[in-house]
Formats: sequence, structure tokens, C-alpha cells
Amino acid sequence: MLAQVIAYILLVAVLGIAAATDWHTGKIYNWLTYPAVLTGLVYWSLAGAFGSETGVLDALTGFAVGLVGFALILTLGGLGGGDMKLMAAVGAISAMWEVVLATAVYGLVIAAVWGVCVMIRRGLVKQTLGRIFGAALMKAARVKADIEQSPSPTVPFGTAAAVGGLLAGAEQMLNLATPWAWLGP
Repeated sequence: MLAQVIAYILLVAVLGIAAATDWHTGKIYNWLTYPAVLTGLVYWSLAGAFGSETGVLDALTGFAVGLVGFALILTLGGLGGGDMKLMAAVGAISAMWEVVLATAVYGLVIAAVWGVCVMIRRGLVKQTLGRIFGAALMKAARVKADIEQSPSPTVPFGTAAAVGGLLAGAEQMLNLATPWAWLGP
């Protein structure tokens, strides 16, 4: 359990820095993600060598789930490269693919709610729904949509994923019950 607590503290530090940089600059930097991945892999190598049930293979699995899963989303244009590397770092540090998946789910839910709040606050709900409905109709009619590209507000996914990662890590790594734990198996 001590190994998990130390890993969670590392995760909190990385996610906190990622949230701050994504919030202020819209970027998650390589100077954060690359050392975070390396730290996770080295940490779990050492922890495994000193008797922890969790080891470097678990960290590599978590890393791969974060990297490959989010590389697919990146190719679809849904997120940036920093978000993908952050999720790979979450996997390497937590050494749990479950934390990666839970971070993704929580992060996406938080980002969606945040996005709706931004749309409401800026009075863009009607315009956004019209654009979505128009694009769906064009797609259904198999007509190439020539949609006006007005500047849209964005939500920094790295910040949302950081909050999701804190929740997922506490839930999965520290076995803390979340308020919605009663929904699970």
C-alpha cells in the first residue's frame, strides 16, 4: 500500500502541473510528460524489485493503454499530443490501466459539463445546437457540409483530465470510496 501512496503523490504532482500549464497556456509540455513517464517506469521497476506486487510490467501496460488509446483519439482530431502523453504518464505512474480508463471517463465527463457551462455562460447554446443539427443533417444527406467556422470557446482537456485523474487515482490506487461508488459492482 505504501508504494501506491507514493505513486499517488507523484501522480498528484504531475497532474497539478499539467492542469496549471494547460489552464494558462493551453499546452501540456514534453518537459513534464517525458520525465513523468520515465519516473513512473523507474519507480515501479524499483518497487517491484523490492517486493511490491506491482511492477514495471504493470507500469508498461498502463503506459501503453494511455498512449495507444489516446493516440487513436489524437488521429481523429479530438485532442492534442500533450493530452495523449499526459494519459501515457498517468498509466506509467499509476501502473494501473484502470486508472487510465477512469481518468479518461471522468475527464471527458468533466470537460463535457464544463463545455456546456461555457456555452450557457456565453449564450452559445442555440448557435452550437444549430451547428450540430445542421452538420448531422448534411451528413445524413451525404452532402459535404460547408459549415461556418466561427471561433468557438475551448475547454482545456488536460485540466479536466487532471481532476479526473485525482478522482481515479484516489478511487483505484488508494481504494477510497467516491460518492458514486454505490453505482459499481
